[in-house]
Amino acid sequence: MLANLLSRTRFLQLGLLALGATALPSPSELVAEAKRDLELGHPRERAADACTALAAALPEHLFWPASAQYLNQSQDVWSQTCVMTPLCVFEPSTVSALSQGLQLIRSARSQFAFRSGGHMPVPGAQSLDDGVLISASLLRANRLSADGAVASVGPGQTWMDVYAWLAPRGLAVNGGRFPSVGVGGLLVGGGMGYFSGRQGWAVDNVVGWQVVLWNGTVLEVTNAPGDPHADLAWALKGGSNLFGLVTRFDLRTFPVTSAFGGLTIWSAEAGPDVLGALTSYMAPGGGVEDPDVHIDVFAGLSIANGTPSLSYYNIALYPGSDAGPAPLENFTAIAADRTVVNGAAVQESWTAIPQQLDSFSTRALRNLFYAISFEATAESIALYNRTIVDNAVAMLSGVQGLNTYAVYQPVSKQYLQASKDKGGNVLGLDPDVDGTFVAGIILSMWENAEDDAAVLEFSQVSAQQIREQTEALGLYNKFIYLGDSAQGQLPFGSYANGKNIPRLNAARNRYDPNNFLERYLHRGFPLA
Repeated sequence: MLANLLSRTRFLQLGLLALGATALPSPSELVAEAKRDLELGHPRERAADACTALAAALPEHLFWPASAQYLNQSQDVWSQTCVMTPLCVFEPSTVSALSQGLQLIRSARSQFAFRSGGHMPVPGAQSLDDGVLISASLLRANRLSADGAVASVGPGQTWMDVYAWLAPRGLAVNGGRFPSVGVGGLLVGGGMGYFSGRQGWAVDNVVGWQVVLWNGTVLEVTNAPGDPHADLAWALKGGSNLFGLVTRFDLRTFPVTSAFGGLTIWSAEAGPDVLGALTSYMAPGGGVEDPDVHIDVFAGLSIANGTPSLSYYNIALYPGSDAGPAPLENFTAIAADRTVVNGAAVQESWTAIPQQLDSFSTRALRNLFYAISFEATAESIALYNRTIVDNAVAMLSGVQGLNTYAVYQPVSKQYLQASKDKGGNVLGLDPDVDGTFVAGIILSMWENAEDDAAVLEFSQVSAQQIREQTEALGLYNKFIYLGDSAQGQLPFGSYANGKNIPRLNAARNRYDPNNFLERYLHRGFPLA
């Protein structure tokens, strides 16, 4: 067993060296680590030791199975595919309690997970079996700077909580679009927001972080010139939770009050009009070039008793009180008799727009994202829609409660330029190289666990077909957004064609020198 541990660890070490990592543990250190793991016994036994130590030192923060709080925290996730059975739940209410608890978990060498809002539909990214689940749900403190320019927010709340706090002050931050998305996960993963055309990714607007490192050290990190932890500041802009547990984000604010927008749903007959409007919007000189506009267009297929039903959707936002903003005119011109729901209007508070999406926040279904990106033309927009709809009908007609969506998320050159102007991030997109494209999601929702494999296969097959077709047209983009990825996808390898991996490894080796987080913290995606 020790030999197996060492061979796997040595393989990882050689891989990291090939990627440019530095300061790796020596072979003797690896031997010692492996021996200690064996001496401490089975992972479940180590987790039991960690839970017992937490219960003794921090009893008010530790919850065992069958307790109401254990059930609440272990099951309160967006996708039922991610409900797991941790040995205990650790729910610290202060940073010092988290720091102390992490040291106890490290001493026991227990596996653990760190959960913010629980929205990522990747099993194991936010919970685990037979380990310690750390919930950030009580880390919810908010503070606004004296000049109102910076909002400091805790990771354990949803974006709707943050928006509701700032809106009465006439302020906003660039965060998640759906009300149930958690603050922490989105802000370490990248973050597409309603205001990204002018603000860039959500991570581009973080100016400071409070981070608990592997050994319990609490570190303050900023974007300020000369900050001794500038390497960590960059790595936290899309590098996920590879480097530490973030307990506070300091975000730039900007003024927003009213906005035009909301959710519109059209019948299947409006499909050509919706896809035509999207094609015009994405074309050079189209609405996508206005940095203030935001849309998310998607085709939605539901199958009930083997019968498919197709609808089209758009979530739009344009700040201000203009009831007919020009960038959205092709959508607002679609015939009223093909409109099933029209929530698009001037909203006194822009926060009414994410509130309209509450129906997508149900936590009773099984969900899967699968990311695929491409340049938008009439042909690529149509083939993306056709491939997903046709495959869903052919492969998933027997899946109970199925809803599948072909989601189009525009990423404009202006969006990427705003990101670059703020210093860039781990995602590695270049406005002059990547330009304007669609970051697509093949999104599926269903009811029963026995259909999990079929839905994943459908997603993989559809994505591969879309890739092959868009590659043949010269329209494929390798970008795989972590926040929209499925287990098995490799987003970090797609960022800047993998060129950022050595820099991320260097940061990880500095801030997790003993590979504690690498070995014990569960996450959705490897740094590969």
